[in-house]
Amino acid sequence: MSKLTQKAIQNSFVKLLDSKPIDRITIKDITDDCGISRNTFYYHYADLPALVEEVLMNNAEELMQAYPSIESLEECLNVGARYVLGFRRAATHIYDSKHREVYDRCLMNVLRRIVTAYFDMALPDDKFSTEERDILIDYYKCVCYGIIADWCNNGMRDDYAESFHKLLMIRSRMLGVEFGL
Repeated sequence: MSKLTQKAIQNSFVKLLDSKPIDRITIKDITDDCGISRNTFYYHYADLPALVEEVLMNNAEELMQAYPSIESLEECLNVGARYVLGFRRAATHIYDSKHREVYDRCLMNVLRRIVTAYFDMALPDDKFSTEERDILIDYYKCVCYGIIADWCNNGMRDDYAESFHKLLMIRSRMLGVEFGL
């Protein structure tokens, strides 16, 4: 019953979030929508940010199951964008709210997992030390985050895949010239 109640709370929250900004959603709105008491809500979640984080991380888990392996940096960006687009309206409401730090933390967590999956596939373990590998993963996680955050700030245009592809092609040309690759 407890998991069903949590799922009902999450579903009510996402439904409400799809129709109005998070800053206008109250615990009462959620409890009224799913037919539970405030005490029941607080039994499952300490506060609204805890609910936001769980909803975002559940979406991340579903995404990671859909993409168990990542074959390129371009795919890292595309999967990160799909994470945001999976709940576009709700993501916009969270992104534009005082709860943005929860969104940012979850997106960074998702991107770390995506980039790690790519490095697991693309780089043999003996090519870099664990420390070097962690540095590379953190670097590309931050690069992907910056690109996706900029994309979110610019209205999440539908042509993101083409833009990401062009960006990575330019990056490849730049690295080839700069480092003689």
